[in-house]
Amino acid sequence: MTDADAYLRAWEPDNVVRYPRAQWMREFAAPAAAYPEVDFLPVEMSAVYTAYLTGRFELYAAIDIGGDSGLRLRVVGGVPSDRDNMLFCLDTATGRILLLGVAEGTLELVNSTFKALAEFLYHFARFVDEDSGAAGRPARAKALRATLHGIDPAALADRESWWSIALMQLEGTLR
Repeated sequence: MTDADAYLRAWEPDNVVRYPRAQWMREFAAPAAAYPEVDFLPVEMSAVYTAYLTGRFELYAAIDIGGDSGLRLRVVGGVPSDRDNMLFCLDTATGRILLLGVAEGTLELVNSTFKALAEFLYHFARFVDEDSGAAGRPARAKALRATLHGIDPAALADRESWWSIALMQLEGTLR
């Protein structure tokens, strides 16, 4: 478990935004264990995450898919290169984080829990902060993959998943 001070050191105090953790835990069915220990997220995380959205959906916007019996999502971020179309969303019933492709209407598992997303972003920030250049990056990326796999194996189970592709780019194995 990572404490709030460690998250702030990794993400930088002026690079975080609060989310309504206590309110969501009261209002949504997702189990308490699915939430991060902290009530904030990074604003910008290199190429893997942003909380700065400029399109049709705002941060923490509600999105309902499939009517009354469908998914109820909350936007918790986006993909920096496509922040208006590729949104990280909290499934309010389960606590999973899904990647919503707005234009295509696609959904993909990113992390099994919101907590796992925060932990992945924490370790990714530390990886970036400690980067010493391309020479050692593939080996460090493999170590990062092992750490992340220990946190959330389901996030890396599919070779085409969001995190698998991000790690393959760092490892230099994406063809």
